[in-house]
Amino acid sequence: MKTIQALLACVFFLASGLSHAANNYQDWWWNPAQSGMGLNVGQQNDTLFVAWFNYGDDTRASFLTMGGVLSGNTLTGPLLRNTGPVPGPNYNPALVKQTAVGTATITFNSNTDATLTYSYDNKGGSMSLQRFSFANPNLNQTWTVVNTNTTTDCANPSVNGTLTKLQSIKLQQEASGKFTAIGNDLDGSNMCIAAMTLQPAGSRASAVGTMACEGSVIGNLTFDDLLIQSDYLNFSYTVTDMNKDRSCIQKGKMSGIVNKDTLQTFDYKTARQNQILKGFSKTFNVTGDCKGTFSLTESPAAKTNWNGKSVYAVGTTEIVTLPNCSLGMSDTQTRITYYDMNFVPLVQIPSKGRYIEYVVNSQPNFIKVGDTGTLGTWYNWDNISKSHLGAFDVLSYTVEPDTSTSVIFNMLDHSVLDTNQNDSNTQLRYRLTAAGDLDWISVTIDFPSTKGRLVFQ
Repeated sequence: MKTIQALLACVFFLASGLSHAANNYQDWWWNPAQSGMGLNVGQQNDTLFVAWFNYGDDTRASFLTMGGVLSGNTLTGPLLRNTGPVPGPNYNPALVKQTAVGTATITFNSNTDATLTYSYDNKGGSMSLQRFSFANPNLNQTWTVVNTNTTTDCANPSVNGTLTKLQSIKLQQEASGKFTAIGNDLDGSNMCIAAMTLQPAGSRASAVGTMACEGSVIGNLTFDDLLIQSDYLNFSYTVTDMNKDRSCIQKGKMSGIVNKDTLQTFDYKTARQNQILKGFSKTFNVTGDCKGTFSLTESPAAKTNWNGKSVYAVGTTEIVTLPNCSLGMSDTQTRITYYDMNFVPLVQIPSKGRYIEYVVNSQPNFIKVGDTGTLGTWYNWDNISKSHLGAFDVLSYTVEPDTSTSVIFNMLDHSVLDTNQNDSNTQLRYRLTAAGDLDWISVTIDFPSTKGRLVFQ
C-alpha cells in the first residue's frame, strides 16, 4: 500500500508542479523575417530575464538585457547594455558595467506568440515574436499520467462533470509531423486512438487531429502547450464535435512520467503496408479433422477509385482442397479488397455476390510483446444493397514472444452468425521481424460445439 501511495503522491505532485506551464514563456523567441537575431527568455516563477541578441550600428554582434516581474502577460523595463572584461583566468566581475539605454515591453499574446516594443539609442519600433523551433520532441514514448477533464454543454446533463483518473498515453511518431496518440486506463480499457499532426513551437508544441474511442465515439481533438522534457509530459487538450453529443465540449490536462520500457518495438504498420503493396502467395498443408491444402494469393495493391475516393485495390484468390471433409470447405473463392490511402481496409467484394464492410477500431503502428487491442469488425452482408446481415467478424490481436529479433502477431477472428450464434474462432499467426518482414505462418480454425478443428501450416 505504501508503494501505491508513493506512486500516486509522486504523479499528483508532478501534475501540480507542471500546472503553471500555460504561463511559462521560457524559450528562445524570434521573428522568422528577421533571422539572425532573437531573444532568450528565462523564467523563474513570475520573474523573467531576457537577453536580446542583435547588432549595433557598426553591424557587429551586440546584446541588450532586461528583467523583472510579469504583470499579467506583460514585462516592461529598462534595456541595459553591458560591458566587461574578456573571459580568462584574470576575469574580474567588478569590472562589469550596466548602462540603461532605453526601455522595452514584451507582451505575450498567447503561449506561442508575443510582441516586442522597444526604444533605445534613438531607435524605436516593434516586432512580432514566436518560439524558435530547432528540434522535435521524442514522441515515441509511453507515459503514466493524471488526466483531469471537465465536460460541459452536453445536451444530456448527466454527461457533464469533472473527472480525474490515472491513465496511460502512448505516442508514436510517423512521417511529416504526424503521430498517433493511444490513451487508455491502466487496465487497458476505455481506449481512445487519435491521428494527430504536430505543430512545433519552440520547446513546446500543439497538435490537431481526430480521435476514435471505444463505444464508437469520435471527435475532433486539439493538444495545446505540449511539453516533453526528459521523463515528463504535460499538455492541455480539447475535444469537440463528439458524434454521441455534438454540443459536448471536453477540456482537460494530462501530466505524467515516462514508463521505462525495455521491450523491443516492431514496426507492424510499415510491414503490413509493404505486404499489401507487394502482394504475396502461400500454400498451407491442412491437418486436424480434415486433410488437404489451402493456397492464398494476393495481388500487389493497385491505385484506383471506389465510391469517388482514391483507394488501393487487392485481388485475392483462395483455393481450399479438403477431400471428403464433413466441414464442407473445399472451394475456390476470389474477391477484391479496397483499402484507403492509409492502408485501412474498407470493403471486400467477393465473387459470390456478398458485400463485406469493415469498421475500424484501431490500427497498431509499433508493437511489442504484451500489446493487445481490438482491430475492427467485418460486417458480412448477403448482397451489395445490405438488406440482410448474414454474420460479422470481430478482429482483435495479441503480440507474443518469438525470438530476440521477432514477435508473433496473433490475430483473433471471432465470427458470429445473424442468429447471434458463434460460427467459428480463428487464430491467424504472423511472424514480424526487426528487419520489417511480415510472414503468415499458421491458421487455426475452431468450430463450435466440437464440430471440428482445422490447422493450416
